[in-house]
Parts: sequence; C-alpha cells; structure tokens
Amino acid sequence: MPTMTELSGYLNIRQDEYRYLLLDPLKRITSWDPLHPARLNDATGRETLRRVLRPDLAWSPEHCPLLLCLASPGEFCDEILVQNSGEHARNERLAEKRYICGWLSSSLEPDAMAEWLAGLCRDIVTSTTVPVHEPLRLELLQATVDPAVLSALLHPVSQWHLLSCTDALITLCGQNSDTERRLNWGAEQAQRNVREILRLLSAWHDVMTTLPAEAVRLATNAWTASGKTGLHHPGDRFYLALSILTQPVDITRHDSVKTRLQQAAGNPALRFTQLMQSLPDETWQELRHLLPPLKGC
Repeated sequence: MPTMTELSGYLNIRQDEYRYLLLDPLKRITSWDPLHPARLNDATGRETLRRVLRPDLAWSPEHCPLLLCLASPGEFCDEILVQNSGEHARNERLAEKRYICGWLSSSLEPDAMAEWLAGLCRDIVTSTTVPVHEPLRLELLQATVDPAVLSALLHPVSQWHLLSCTDALITLCGQNSDTERRLNWGAEQAQRNVREILRLLSAWHDVMTTLPAEAVRLATNAWTASGKTGLHHPGDRFYLALSILTQPVDITRHDSVKTRLQQAAGNPALRFTQLMQSLPDETWQELRHLLPPLKGC
C-alpha cells in the first residue's frame, strides 16, 4: 500500500494523463490557507479549477466540489501543493466533512472530468444523489462492493488515491469492462447509513486510539448486525454496535443480556441502554472472563 510520502511519485508516474486534486468547499477552511479556492486561484490560475456541479447542489455552484488540475499530460505535479494537501487530509480524516477528497489520474480533460464526477454522484444509486466523492463513501464502496464492480464504476479514472480514516493511503483503480455497474443492497444501505458509521468510527477511535486497517468494513458490519436485533432506538443500536467493536466478547450471547435485548426489541417504550444499567457486576465479570473472544463482526 502506498504511503503519503510516495503520493507525488504515484501521481507523476502517470505522465500520459491529467492529475487532479478534488476538494469539497462544504468543509470550510480559513481564507489564508494555501488550499483555499481564492489562494489556489492566485497560485495556479483560474483556468486550472473546475466546479463539479453535483445535481443536488447545482443551484449553488460555490458549494459544489472543486476540481484542481495538478498537472496535464507530460507535466509534473507541484510537490509542495501535493504535500500540503496530504497534511491537510491527515488532520481531518475522522471529521464529519473533509475538504480533501482525493487525488485522481485520468485521460479526461478538466471539463469532461468535472462532468463525469457529477454524473457519478447522480447515477451510482437510483433516484437519489450520493456524494460518492467523499472519502468515507469511497471507503464504504471498497468495503461493500465487488472489486470488479468498483473498478468499472470508477472508469475512466485510472487511479483514485484517498486517505483512509485509519491514516493509510488507499489507491482505487478504475478499468473499462462489461461488468454491471450496480451496487448491491448492502452497499446501498451502507451509503444511506454513512453518518451513523462515521459516528461509530469516531467513538471507536476514542476508545482504541488506533483503528485496524479493516475499520470501515468492521464498523459497517457491526452497524448492520445491530439492525438485525429489532432494537427501535438509534442510540440502542449505536451502543450495541460499539460493544461489538470494543468488547472482547459477544455480550448478546449471555443470557442476562439476551433477555434485556429481547425486552427492548419487543417494547419500543424500553431502552436497551437503560436496561443494561441494571446488569449486575458479576455478569460483567462473566462477560470478561468466561466467553471466548470474537473473531470478527
């Protein structure tokens, strides 16, 4: 897996393609930041910038993603600009909104690239706009979609580099193929639950500090598992999903917990989190010492 220090090299090796930086102005940054649109205008020229008119925000172009052409075919990327964008991405990897959406290589020239990105947001899920350019949404696609389908969806982007929520540089590759470009039910559900999954990842990070490489997949699976219990309240689902990720044992396999879970699922007036407060200390001791560790979600 490439590292952030290798990003410039990965971009510059695609000498026969355009190289882009994708930004999301829905995440505000200070006006003096060198990555602010006004500063980029001054440094690189207005002709290097394009708006990606995502369908749900086309009426407000200033809020639409901004595509910066880092280099045309035959040119090298500005190393300082790439480094600055990488450092910025590191500082916001678990933020609700992220300014740095990734670094792309493609044969498409800027106007066509901006149009294609807008179409991807429109077409990836039927009857709704999905801002799939957001890094966590791309991580969710990687975790929930067959690699061949994801590769077909990303074509004509040959490489899309993004910083994961675990501080790793991920490279997604697009390739032209006859593979059907449709998301499965689980992938669509993950996109709909992106806010809950991000909240879960943030809470998990607060507990563990360092998340595993498979954090997005595990968090998605934990949230899905919590939905199969019949719990009515999002807070109860969140509590259970976080316990799946942070507890060394599956608490739902203990009879006392199972009883409380069934009570909460059977009566919307009851809260699983409140019922768990009455769990005796000796039961928690049993959970810690008697049940085998989880092997996954």
